[in-house]
Amino acid sequence: MAPMRLFFAVPMPAAATLEFGKLCARLPHPKDWLWLDERDWHITLAFLGDTDGAKLLALCELGERVVMDSVADHSTAVSSRLNLTSLQWWPDISRPRLLAAVGEAIEPLRAMRKALTAGLREIGVAYDGKPLRPHVTLMRLARGALVHDLAVPPCAIEVGVESLALYRSERESGATHYRPLWQRELC
Repeated sequence: MAPMRLFFAVPMPAAATLEFGKLCARLPHPKDWLWLDERDWHITLAFLGDTDGAKLLALCELGERVVMDSVADHSTAVSSRLNLTSLQWWPDISRPRLLAAVGEAIEPLRAMRKALTAGLREIGVAYDGKPLRPHVTLMRLARGALVHDLAVPPCAIEVGVESLALYRSERESGATHYRPLWQRELC
């Protein structure tokens, strides 16, 4: 089977999507700011990159196990909330490439990340080893774009950790979009 660019993530619930929409409406919209479609907003837990499509069933089964374990552990109930408390230019303000809403990792996210990475090792699927840094990418800068005013408004958005999904990254009409291949609620 052909490789697929995959990652496990927490999808944005409707209430958070609405709040992010309001926040984005308050930001400037120069032509070289490439805004992500609201359907593509998510919080990545494990980025797998190009993965053999033959592993898809094993990855979905891993997701099922992680959800079942999370549901059994009452600390990952639907009431789990992640507070995204700042907008940040990444990699940093002197070399901005994207704008992200950022928060601190909460225990349910850390537990799911730990279970995912252990399971990925067991089934022989590589993943990036970057530390968990919960964020939602809102916008990327076009190549060569210059940003003169880097000031951003305050951010205070609560995201419910309500489900886990396995996404596929796909190029479509010159843009990247993320399509869930598997998803389960955490309740």
